[in-house]
Amino acid sequence: MILQTTGSVTPLLHVLGPSDLPAFLILSDLLALIDAGMSAVAPQYIREAKALLNGRGPDDLFLTHVHYDHCGAAAWLKKAFPEMRICCSEAGKDLLSRPNAVSTIGKLNHAGAGYLQQMGQADKEAPEFEVFEVDRVIEDGQSFALAPDLSLQAFATPGHTRDSMSFYLPEQKILFTGEAAGIMAPDGYIFSEWLTDYTDYMDSLEKLADLEVEILCPGHGFVLTGKDAADYMPRAIESGHRFRELIETILEQTDWDVEKAKQRIKQIEYDPLADPKQPEFAYLLNLEAKIRAVMRVCTQ
Repeated sequence: MILQTTGSVTPLLHVLGPSDLPAFLILSDLLALIDAGMSAVAPQYIREAKALLNGRGPDDLFLTHVHYDHCGAAAWLKKAFPEMRICCSEAGKDLLSRPNAVSTIGKLNHAGAGYLQQMGQADKEAPEFEVFEVDRVIEDGQSFALAPDLSLQAFATPGHTRDSMSFYLPEQKILFTGEAAGIMAPDGYIFSEWLTDYTDYMDSLEKLADLEVEILCPGHGFVLTGKDAADYMPRAIESGHRFRELIETILEQTDWDVEKAKQRIKQIEYDPLADPKQPEFAYLLNLEAKIRAVMRVCTQ
C-alpha cells in the first residue's frame, strides 16, 4: 500500500508535518524523531508533537542528512524540547561548521518558505533557519535501544550526500531512508538522487535492498507498506540505471553542455509532473549535481 499521509501510520509510528516534508515520530520508551524538515514547518512539528506526547519531548532527533529540507527545523525543535539530543553523522556535523554550507541551508529554507506559503503549507510569519549544535555523532552500524524489544540501527548510505544515514527498526521492519533511496513521484516514478557520487548511491541501494522491509519511510511524499515497501528498492536500483543512461544520452546529444542537458532533462522528467512538486529551483540545483556526478563516472 502507498500512503500519502500525516498522523498515525501504526501505533508506534506517526508522521508530523505535511507528507512532503515529514518528521517521523517513533513512540517508544525513548521517543525518537527522524528528520526535521524545513524551518517554515517548525511550528507544525512542535504543535503536533506536543499534542501526541502529553508534555514529554522527543529524547533524540536523528537526521538522515543536513540538507535544508531535512534539518531546517532542528534548532526550533531544540528550543521547544531542550532535553532532546540532536544526532547525525560526523560528516553532517562537519558541514554544520562550515559558514558557506550554513549560509546555503539558510537561503534555501528562506526560498522554500515562500514556496510553502504559496501552497498554504506555512504561516506568513514562518521562522527562519537557525544553526544548531550536534549533541551526538552516530556511526555506521551503531544501534540504539529505544525499548527492551525495540532498537534503531544506523547505516551509512552515502551517494545522495556524503553524510547520508538511513535508520532501521529491525523488530518492526521499518526503514527510514531520507533521500538515500530516491524519492517517488505520485505516478510511481522514482527520482534518483545521487548528488555527490553515483557509485556510492547505487552501492547504498544494494545495501538497503538486503533489509527486510514492511514499512518504508522515504524523506518526502509517501509511506509505503507491504508489497510496495518490499518492491521499492529493486525498483529504485532499476530507476538509477535508467536515469544514468538518460543523462549520458542527453549529454551526448548536447555535446556535453551541462546547461543544455539540464534543460532537456527537466522537460522530460520534471515539467510533466502536476503540482505539488519539488520547487523548480531545488530540482534544477539537484539535477546539475546529478549530471556532474555521472560525468565524473564517465571520465574515470
